Amino acid sequence: MTNILEKLIIILSLFYFVNNCTNSESQKITPSYSSINVDTPRDRYNSLLGYELQKLTKNIIHNEKYNLSASIKYNSQNVLNVLGLDSLNEIEGSISYKLINSKSKKLIKQGKVIKRINHGSISSLYGKNQNLNHMKERLVKSLSKSIYNQIKLYLN
Repeated sequence: MTNILEKLIIILSLFYFVNNCTNSESQKITPSYSSINVDTPRDRYNSLLGYELQKLTKNIIHNEKYNLSASIKYNSQNVLNVLGLDSLNEIEGSISYKLINSKSKKLIKQGKVIKRINHGSISSLYGKNQNLNHMKERLVKSLSKSIYNQIKLYLN
């Protein structure tokens, strides 16, 4: 009887220890001490843009507090390839952003960043859709890094 009781106590203490370790790790990730508050619209790619900008700007510590509002728009068009036989598709991503001082409400920096990606023809509809989504996500990451670099240059 005591052998079973000892095993039960060991299992419960091990479970308690593992459970507390996982909870403490998840709580360490949440705090952010950024000087820049990011505001984006709430659709899929703008939410991804907000996430990428928050991830990049979370370690910027400055004397002043700033609000960064940004939104992304896409434009697709067909372009000719070098041989002129088949048309390629081009997608253009453009982000408009404003950096505003939180205390004085003064516009600090405003701009627009544009990047283009060409992509070939894919035969299946599923492949086209997945390729388009992947390209839009890559554009968000690339454009958010461009905005981050411009803001970093201004603040330093």
